[in-house]
Amino acid sequence: MPTPASDIASLGKMKVWCLLRDQLAHAQPVEEALDGAAEFIQDATWEPEALLAARPDIVLCVNDYPYDITRCLDAARKAGIPSLVLQDGILEWRCQYENPLFGAGGGAPQHQPVIADKIACIGRQSARQIAAWGNAGKVEVTGMPRLDFISRSAIAPVARPGRRVLVMTAKNPGFTAEQREVTLRSLRDVKEHLENMAGIEAHWRVSKAIAEELGIINKMNRVCGSELLAVLETVDAVISTPSTAILEAMLARRPVAALDYHNVPRFVPTAWTISAPQHIGQVMDELLRPTANKLAFQQDCLRDALECDGQAARRVATLMAAMVDASREVRAGRLRALSANLLGREISFAHANGSPSLAALYANQPVFQENNLEMLQVRLARAENENARLKAEIAEMRRRAQFGAWIKQGLRQLTQAGR
Repeated sequence: MPTPASDIASLGKMKVWCLLRDQLAHAQPVEEALDGAAEFIQDATWEPEALLAARPDIVLCVNDYPYDITRCLDAARKAGIPSLVLQDGILEWRCQYENPLFGAGGGAPQHQPVIADKIACIGRQSARQIAAWGNAGKVEVTGMPRLDFISRSAIAPVARPGRRVLVMTAKNPGFTAEQREVTLRSLRDVKEHLENMAGIEAHWRVSKAIAEELGIINKMNRVCGSELLAVLETVDAVISTPSTAILEAMLARRPVAALDYHNVPRFVPTAWTISAPQHIGQVMDELLRPTANKLAFQQDCLRDALECDGQAARRVATLMAAMVDASREVRAGRLRALSANLLGREISFAHANGSPSLAALYANQPVFQENNLEMLQVRLARAENENARLKAEIAEMRRRAQFGAWIKQGLRQLTQAGR
């Protein structure tokens, strides 16, 4: 149960240090839920020194894999300041295991482990999986604050049979050129089929580059949820590549098919899937005339993937307050660490200790094959030293560029004055 506002207020005004940059939409509903009980400070520099000087009560981020955020979280932990990462969307196989940004490209695997003290999971499905990656004591099921407004919206049910179909892609339709080409091929197949269906009205909400490739009118101006909800209310069914938008469409009570030609495992199941051209006709017929049992299954998928009662922001606020309260107890010597399951929402983690090793998951990356602790420490020290050197060089280059710009501006002014 969410903590009453009076209990949160009893902690005094919390100081929340935000490492978000362009992800403010994830935290804004939480700030509103706290209703003045917290001061949210946006730090775009991601420097540990600034964080420690401010002495916040808690650190909040959306992704904890960037190196500078990791440095801030490490500094906060040493100073006894708790940290919370908000899960920013569904777990997706290509992003997790085939994204050059993460383990597949030699970077740090996402959520393996979670670097922050806690992670606010959008639903029980992701909580189970993230726990299995070595984070059993860190997961808390909260829901997704930025989707609360959809849960609370009075959305009219669709007409049956339907005729208006929305086709969507994730903000990033692929993490490699090959992935983007597969996604584009699937969209071309859907476009061709829809054009041959009499009486069907197709709407598109895809990335700008995809829209240009397909030659279609695009309804994506911004990624924000309010714009998507306005579009969802005008359509009867949705086809989407795997993304959080699938959950948004389910929340809007629209039958949803996952468009996935990539033939990879899916963390979030759907009642309908298009994984080859021959599936399009059958799935389209079912989407426009959905059966009660598949709609019920879709609702089950949604409930497992997302806490969708419209209270996610309030739940995150409660979690933050509990973390701040517990950290004060730790500093007072009454507790040894943040306890698991602060929100009291029991979840079965039967397979939490049996997850594959990073060496097995990323067999082509030498760093994950190294088990010698001292070797890893030496490599880390070298990497951190090199990172500091490169950052200093970049800062010096920027300083010189700025100085050069001042010289050029001065020369222009002198030239103009001499005319």
